[in-house]
Amino acid sequence: MEGMVLETQFFNPTIAAAGLAVLLAVAIGGLLFSYVADEEAKGRQIDWLEEPLAVPGEYGQAQEIKLKKAA
Repeated sequence: MEGMVLETQFFNPTIAAAGLAVLLAVAIGGLLFSYVADEEAKGRQIDWLEEPLAVPGEYGQAQEIKLKKAA
């Protein structure tokens, strides 16, 4: 019985590496989201979360540019 479990045909390194990468991404995402939740619970705002996403077709506000004349 133990021979069946320990045989190398049941262990594929590629699948194991992909699974490890997925688990690592989930752990990092959980840490990031828990950090953001803790900061918001304290009343602080995370600036980079407040930025609106760029939408194709929308333009920013026009700004006036003033140039200095060379002396």
